[in-house]
Amino acid sequence: MQENTNKSLAVNTLALYIRLLVTAICGLFTTRFALEALGVVDYGLFSVIGSIISFIAIINTIMVSTSNRFIAVAIGKRDVGEANKQFNVCLIIHIVISFCTILFALPIGEWYIYHYLNYAGDITNALMVFRFTIIASAVTFIGVPYNGLLSAKEKFIVFCVPDIISHILKLVVAYLIVSYFENKLMIYSLSIAIFTAYPVVVYIIYCRKNYHEISHITFIRDKKCYKEIIIFSAWVTYGAIAYVGKAQGAAILVNAFFSTVMNTALGIANAINGIIVNFAQNVAQPIAPQITKSYAAGDKDRSNYLLVLSTKLTFLTMFLVSSPFLVGTEWILQLWLGQVPDYAAMFTILVIVDALIDSLNSGIKNIIFASGRIKMFQIASSTLKMCAIVAAFIVLKIGAPAYSLLYAYIFFTVLVFFANQWVLNKTLNYDNAYLWKKSYIPSFLVVGLFCPCFFLKLLIPQFVAIVLSILYLCILILLVGLTKQERNYLYSIVSKKITK
Repeated sequence: MQENTNKSLAVNTLALYIRLLVTAICGLFTTRFALEALGVVDYGLFSVIGSIISFIAIINTIMVSTSNRFIAVAIGKRDVGEANKQFNVCLIIHIVISFCTILFALPIGEWYIYHYLNYAGDITNALMVFRFTIIASAVTFIGVPYNGLLSAKEKFIVFCVPDIISHILKLVVAYLIVSYFENKLMIYSLSIAIFTAYPVVVYIIYCRKNYHEISHITFIRDKKCYKEIIIFSAWVTYGAIAYVGKAQGAAILVNAFFSTVMNTALGIANAINGIIVNFAQNVAQPIAPQITKSYAAGDKDRSNYLLVLSTKLTFLTMFLVSSPFLVGTEWILQLWLGQVPDYAAMFTILVIVDALIDSLNSGIKNIIFASGRIKMFQIASSTLKMCAIVAAFIVLKIGAPAYSLLYAYIFFTVLVFFANQWVLNKTLNYDNAYLWKKSYIPSFLVVGLFCPCFFLKLLIPQFVAIVLSILYLCILILLVGLTKQERNYLYSIVSKKITK
């Protein structure tokens, strides 16, 4: 059983990385072609209104974790009837959310467009873009329970493939409207809305065909189930608000105290950090449903092993991917941008350090979510994240440089790390010494032994320093970060791939 689950981790991680690579490349060129086709004014309109989809995506991510947790727990207990019950409760909740989105967002949004939107073109275009966006968002809400079911069943490739196809189709449309079509904004907006909603159709068809016993629709009257999921979702939402508030708060604070040039520097740092974090999350994502199912099945040894694996691999992967930016920040930014804004390098280093510390919490969140006892966890970690925003404001208010707000962020991220250790022990009576011995101490040893590489750029060219540091870090991860069992498993996977 363990061999099969370990194999599924490797397959799912590979699928997620392929999706990440394709969607990143498609997104880069889609933006370029869309800007060329639409022009600054219309693309600006789409960016403003289209950002609703980005916000909806955050909410969907929150709700997927909720659906995934309740369905995965039932699957872990091998109770198909309970899994079907939880699925239908989640589905009804999301149908209501979808209906309310259309009922309230459309009139409020149209009122805002008529009275406050600063747009030089035809206001009808703005209204149509908004309507397309809201309808597409409503459809994606309905797909959340199906996405949660696929995550619980660890069928990551099923939602990776439609997502990849969707991004490729968006790129094709963006390329075509450069030379074809008259009403480019309408064509582009409608296409983006369709391709955003398209994966949902695939999820529904696949689940209905392959998991009919869980996904067949039944009206559930048990109010206790609805109450439990809604309360759980409320606490998850509190955490998401703190996460988004911390990320967006930095940009707002920098803009309030400094010029937009500083915002550009912070934006560059956040763009780099976003790519690094995505790589790390692709390691943790396939492990999360296995933690939930192992915990629900009462397999304590397996859930502990996966907790250690998640925290350690997420941190080490993120450290490996971020190491070139930490060793040769200035050289990479110069190569990428040509003209590097002031303080961009400092922002980049500090944002990455903050994200690295936060990645140490990866598996803790998953196992606490699996238990369902998330109230204390969300109060402790999310409240501290919100306090970080206040601390950053005070730091800038007393006249500190713009990047100093990230020192405040890092300080509170360290507090969150230790708070999560306390919550883990209090909530689940977990042996924290085991986690430190198996995950944190090996990870910190890797960091300590790597530190001399930060001074290589003072002795040799930065490109050479980057290459040597990556090779050295790979050796450290294999020999110090991973156990003999983990190394042997990794070697066997590579050997099988080479043999094939």
